[in-house]
Amino acid sequence: MLNIVRRAAAISAALLSSFVSAQAQDKATSWAQFGDREVVVLAASEPKPYDAFLAELRHMESRGNYRAVNTLNFLGAYQFGEAALIDLGYVRRDRNISDNNFGGGFTGKDGIRSVNDFLNNPRVQDKAARNWVKLMWHYIESEGLHRYAWTRTGDVVLTPSGMLGATHLLGTGGLRKFIKSGGSRKIVDPYGTPIYRYVRTLAGYEIPFAPKRPAKLASLN
Repeated sequence: MLNIVRRAAAISAALLSSFVSAQAQDKATSWAQFGDREVVVLAASEPKPYDAFLAELRHMESRGNYRAVNTLNFLGAYQFGEAALIDLGYVRRDRNISDNNFGGGFTGKDGIRSVNDFLNNPRVQDKAARNWVKLMWHYIESEGLHRYAWTRTGDVVLTPSGMLGATHLLGTGGLRKFIKSGGSRKIVDPYGTPIYRYVRTLAGYEIPFAPKRPAKLASLN
């Protein structure tokens, strides 16, 4: 008899847990009509910290290895390419800014005069990453893509941090293509990594200079 009572109590607890979990999920993300557009309504939970965004980006790019160099010659923990380091002032422009041969040489900014200097200086890499994220958001704004922040495309919400992750992977052109495609999982980098993964995994982090999350999000499709 005691075993039956215990089993009944366990079943009741499991059912209650499932109910509470479902309620929490409904509270976190629910759908409603807003005028003639469907919107997703989010709970007012706190976004994840900005430093955590940078840490996750490092992990996704190199597992946090500041000395990492991939087969396409992207450098460091954040896998910077030549074009990004030119924009950030660490490398001089040459005839082909996308071949990652750093043919124009390093400028000496922050004491960085070579690839090895860059790879051996985590502090400079972290500084460059912070400046790069700001610069990427400027590029997103200059191309008018910021207006898609906090909208839903396909089965993902375009948070500013997810948009920045996508831009880091495939540039603003890749982000635009992803938005226009309705959130396609077929848009990938040269290694086959889908931009969708960056949009989703890096979603929901605090970005101090980007729009804050509204109470309701418009759906693009």
